[in-house]
Amino acid sequence: MEQITDNRQQTTVNAGFSVCKKLFSFCLVPIAYCLLLFTSSCETPEKVLKSNDLDYKKAKAISWYNKKEYFKCIPVLEELIGLMKGRESTEELYYMYAMANYKQGDYMISAYHFKNFYDLYPNGTHAEECLYMFAKSNQMQSPKPDLDQTFTYKALEAYALFLTSFSEGKYIQECNEAVKVLRKKLEKKALNAAELYYRTENYKAAATSYIQILKDFPDIAEVEKVSYMIVKSNYKFAYNSIPAKKAERFNNVIKSYAEFKYKFSSSKFLEDAAKSEQQSHYAAVLAAFDWAEIAPLYDREHQFRVFLNEAKVQTPLIVDKKQLDAVNRLTEKAYFLIVKTNFNISEEKKSKDRLPSLEQTVKTYYNFVDQFPKSRYLKDAEKIYTNTNELIKKLKANG
Repeated sequence: MEQITDNRQQTTVNAGFSVCKKLFSFCLVPIAYCLLLFTSSCETPEKVLKSNDLDYKKAKAISWYNKKEYFKCIPVLEELIGLMKGRESTEELYYMYAMANYKQGDYMISAYHFKNFYDLYPNGTHAEECLYMFAKSNQMQSPKPDLDQTFTYKALEAYALFLTSFSEGKYIQECNEAVKVLRKKLEKKALNAAELYYRTENYKAAATSYIQILKDFPDIAEVEKVSYMIVKSNYKFAYNSIPAKKAERFNNVIKSYAEFKYKFSSSKFLEDAAKSEQQSHYAAVLAAFDWAEIAPLYDREHQFRVFLNEAKVQTPLIVDKKQLDAVNRLTEKAYFLIVKTNFNISEEKKSKDRLPSLEQTVKTYYNFVDQFPKSRYLKDAEKIYTNTNELIKKLKANG
């Protein structure tokens, strides 16, 4: 009986040892695997760079590249390209190096190396892709529309180079789509700049910017609104201009409105633009008169005649009766002021030099009377005429 008990105890002990042995063996597997991983993880770029075995370095760099561990392969590839230069082709390694920098997000570096790769291997397997990636690297550096667009322009130039070099390449569609996106960004920046100029009351810059937008982006989606804003900006600019420039600038409003109406005869902005145009006809006349009144004495008659010509051109286009009446009153006054101007010029001269101005006074007086025989300025004009005739007689009598 004791023997049986001892045998059972021994069996139990043996079974326990067996279980422990299996457990120990089972635990060894992950431990070994962890050790293998640890050993493998010890192969850092720094360790690989210290090795003198080029094949080992190359294998590790390619392995890391394939595993998308770009931050590891980049320094090793960079060194290999330098070490292997002149010994064997580094075309594939250089391609991986440029691509690794792109994948890592270093777009400025990748742009340089993709272009350099294309220049070095224009007929290589990866030439087309690298030229495309050169453009794409620049595009990835293109910022938001409100920031400096240097890289946007660089990307457009790069895509243009690609389209010229590979007119039937496999990336044509991608390039065309990218160009649309980049141009849209430039459109947005240009529109934002023009709108800012308008909001800050820099109307000259706003008008210039809107005009340039239509030149640079003739197919812009907002072409109707941009054309309308040219009219608005020109009107605001003219309204706030110095007297000497107002008439000319109001005429620019009229021209820009005519172009807008021709292109967008059914525009929702047409009615508002027409108000600016209508006001500009009268404003151009008024501005010409105001400038003539304050012009230097010896230039005043010329400026009044500019006003009279402006009034002649604009009057048929003015529909407001009050404005038409005002233009007629200003025309009457202008004829009288021409008479007065010539007399004032004669007074500025010495006695022997007065005669031409006095004779011009008489001539312009007759023009005035013929045009406005019942003028409110007739009495003043007659006084000037009488004084002028007396002076002419005296000058001629004195030889």
